[in-house]
Amino acid sequence: MDKIDTQGLSGEAVNGCTDNVYPHDENGEPILPQAEFKELPIFDNKERAELKQIMLEALREYHTGYNASPWTLDEFQE
Repeated sequence: MDKIDTQGLSGEAVNGCTDNVYPHDENGEPILPQAEFKELPIFDNKERAELKQIMLEALREYHTGYNASPWTLDEFQE
């Protein structure tokens, strides 16, 4: 074996172990089961709209050079 197998995916199946045993296609590649993902939204529609408004306002201020803060970064650095 040329490489270290850290995931246990390249070795042969061990007697009694059925973790990585899948049927193979005509090319010898394993046929893996279909992955099922559940969508878990972080924000609801109201929060998305509010975040979009905040981001657009921040981009508008950035591109126009508007700075609402009376302080600059230089004043906070020692």
